[in-house]
Amino acid sequence: MTAPARRPIAGLDVRQRAAERLAGVIAGTPLEPIVAGEIADPRDRALGNRLVTTAVRRHGQISVVLDEMLKTGLPENAGLFEAALRIGITQLLYLPERGDHSAIHLAVETIKADEQARRYAALGNGVLRNVQRRRGGLVLPNSALVPEWLAERWRKTYGFAGLPKLIEALVEGAVLDLSVQPEGVATVEKFGGTKTLATSYRVARPPAPVSELPGFADGTWWVQDTAAAIPARLLRVQPGHLVADLCAAPGGKTAQLAAAGASVVAVDTDAERMGRLAENLDRLGLQATVRTAIEDATRYGEDGQFDRVLLDAPCTGTGVFRRHPEVIWQRTAADIVDRVKLQARLLDNAARITARDGVIVYCVCSLEPEEGEAQAALFVERHPHFVPVPIEPDELDGWTAPITEAGNLRTVPGLKVRGEAEGTLDGFFAARFLRVG
Repeated sequence: MTAPARRPIAGLDVRQRAAERLAGVIAGTPLEPIVAGEIADPRDRALGNRLVTTAVRRHGQISVVLDEMLKTGLPENAGLFEAALRIGITQLLYLPERGDHSAIHLAVETIKADEQARRYAALGNGVLRNVQRRRGGLVLPNSALVPEWLAERWRKTYGFAGLPKLIEALVEGAVLDLSVQPEGVATVEKFGGTKTLATSYRVARPPAPVSELPGFADGTWWVQDTAAAIPARLLRVQPGHLVADLCAAPGGKTAQLAAAGASVVAVDTDAERMGRLAENLDRLGLQATVRTAIEDATRYGEDGQFDRVLLDAPCTGTGVFRRHPEVIWQRTAADIVDRVKLQARLLDNAARITARDGVIVYCVCSLEPEEGEAQAALFVERHPHFVPVPIEPDELDGWTAPITEAGNLRTVPGLKVRGEAEGTLDGFFAARFLRVG
């Protein structure tokens, strides 16, 4: 007689998918949201993404808990064991409204369902129940949320008072910022958009997933952090300008340049991301004035070819930890050195392809001064035929806080955006140069 099929365990598929995604992040892959093709129900999908994102955001504190509970350390070659434990602990400590029973039961079932992990199911159950019993007395310092080597760098750069603000921004996470075309302003305001700067709007509590919000399908706006939208504006492009957007994918800044009337060549080596760029421009109705080039931006272009060059250079990305908290744990000091070398090569090529009286804007979403302030200073030393062009307050609607003494742009998570909009913004650096010879 055939045994009856086992009934699906409610919520298990969500925890399994969350554990799989978290395991990838622990192994070093970027955090990507769980999508409809993986979990169809939008409420379940939202829960899965919340579990993973919270687990990554609280990674350091959860590591403290695991160190306390597993004195001999995590078992090796244990499949989803660690990720499932972290998801369970995340629910117990940070999402208690979801219930203790489901946190423990579904984490253990996730472990049991994984071939490599199942032999540690009893251990996982014991750890989670111990966390449940002891959670009121666990010491979970905010200082654990950032690796000490990085915390020390940020203390040196932003001061002892600045580090807690960065950590607060990490815990708070990112809100939804949009770049809005003129015909989309009324629509965005209707679903809660508040102007932050120029054509940037913030939606603190979106009433629906991004792709379901009014105006998305019509291409009247696109997702772009307020800070990320500033560098393209600093180019001050005019209709007829020929602009190189180096390292352009996925295309938010390309869209800004095209919307301003420029003829844009978007350059990037990543064919997949360039495909997304083309799709985005098509949705926005901006593809007509953009040409794409899947090329090496350290060598692309002819001498003096472009009136304007925007270089959004590859960087450590430490300034976008509000939306990509994994970067805090996936970066090393060696990564900074490697990125600095690449950025210098990209800047040298940008200088070569910029016409006389042309302008370069260099930007990075990094908090590290070697990638920002120091990189800009070294560029001028290597290229005396370029001079810095300070950013003026009127270019930021009178907002002076992000303008440095040298006239560059420096935004930092924890810096409140101007106006009435809630929340802070990503960490960005931008510098502008004029070719005079």
